[in-house]
Amino acid sequence: MRTTITIPSDLHREIQPFVGERSFSHFVREAIQSHLERLKEQALAREMEEGYRAEAETSSLDAEWAETETEGWS
Repeated sequence: MRTTITIPSDLHREIQPFVGERSFSHFVREAIQSHLERLKEQALAREMEEGYRAEAETSSLDAEWAETETEGWS
């Protein structure tokens, strides 16, 4: 897919030394992929934290297993 983006010329100048042998499009594609991976990791970390907090507030374990959950930690 082809798309057009507009970036400030000072940002373009700042990027140029890092582009190297590859094309500018290739550099931008790699940068977007890297940023997207970080965003997905952050979203997953938030979801996991929310799940852990919810589990701590209301345990999904049956009452008969509750003692086992902390057994040996005292």
